[in-house]
Amino acid sequence: MTLADRWKRWRARGVSPASAAPSVPPHSFEDDVTGLVNRRVMHDTLVAALQDETPGAVVMFDLDNFKYFNDRHGHGIGDELLRLVAARLRETLATAACLARVGGDEFMAFLPGRTLAAALREAQACLDRMREPVVLSASAEIVTLSAGVATLAAESARAVDAVWRACDAAVQAAKARGRDRVVAFDDDTRRIVASRRDLLSTVAELQERNRALREEARTDALTGLRNRLALDELLHAVAGDGDRRVQRAAVAFIDVDHFGNFNHMHGDAAGDDALRTVAHAIRACAREADLVFRKGGEEFVVVLPDAYGDAAIAAAERIRGAVVGLALPHAGSTAAGVVTVTIGVASGPPGATLRQLLEAAAERAMAAKVGEQRNRVHAVRLPDVEAPQPR
Repeated sequence: MTLADRWKRWRARGVSPASAAPSVPPHSFEDDVTGLVNRRVMHDTLVAALQDETPGAVVMFDLDNFKYFNDRHGHGIGDELLRLVAARLRETLATAACLARVGGDEFMAFLPGRTLAAALREAQACLDRMREPVVLSASAEIVTLSAGVATLAAESARAVDAVWRACDAAVQAAKARGRDRVVAFDDDTRRIVASRRDLLSTVAELQERNRALREEARTDALTGLRNRLALDELLHAVAGDGDRRVQRAAVAFIDVDHFGNFNHMHGDAAGDDALRTVAHAIRACAREADLVFRKGGEEFVVVLPDAYGDAAIAAAERIRGAVVGLALPHAGSTAAGVVTVTIGVASGPPGATLRQLLEAAAERAMAAKVGEQRNRVHAVRLPDVEAPQPR
């Protein structure tokens, strides 16, 4: 059966062009918006052409800036535009064996018997026709197409997927050259596509490197926790401002007791080991949503989202107990014979900033240390405050 026979039988709603399947409903072949045939029919048509060794060319059209058009006018007007494009392509390519909407704003035509040069001329005629003003929703606009052309005979693999990829690559080359033009899939197009892929690969690699560098810059080298820079960035957030991490948050300020004495008596290397061990214990006590920082030296900060009052105090007490449970010997401490921490924990009303909470928690902890109330949790609640006004 020839390609023309298959096409006629499909038009009569008989069988699929390539598979000779039993009769199916029209919507299995037609695009609901434009009334053109769909991707399935185009695929079967090209399969049949390859099986019958029918020469010809395939043209893919892509609407330029269609997303912007949809965003500006709405999807209803966008569908009107798609129907208008389909009508103009149907008029201009009246002798096409198959004209389909193959997805989104993409159309494809199979032109049997055409050389590459002839197909380029017909595709250019479609672009010229499309430049005529489009009147939709009482406004006139110029809408353009980009087109890519490939021949069946040019693909040594003689596979539909290869032809499809060739057309798509030519379309991308047309868009890279400024849109509103026709490009044939040739050696120049291959080079453009290869260069574009290399560029995308390079951009992706640079983005990954930048992400890694950004993360490294915000990580404390000794403990692996977030560092002072990461904390400062978070301190600009407002509890309850929509950031899920800091809604109704409490802040715990943690200070290792008599750490200067520890370093003096046990050495700096042992001090570093102790800080790493304490950091691990704090992190192990934290919930997945909690944000743990090493503020600097022997000071740590934990932001506790959705913790308030007794819940925040209980979280801080778990941390204090976990550090004591490490049983790290500390001969220079007056609080205990092991490493301990003093914790100030602050919570407040919606509108209190994390910076306010941290300052209150730190002041409470320092006051406790001065008052020789170490190895304890000291809570403070900020009075109601007005939310900062937008700048």
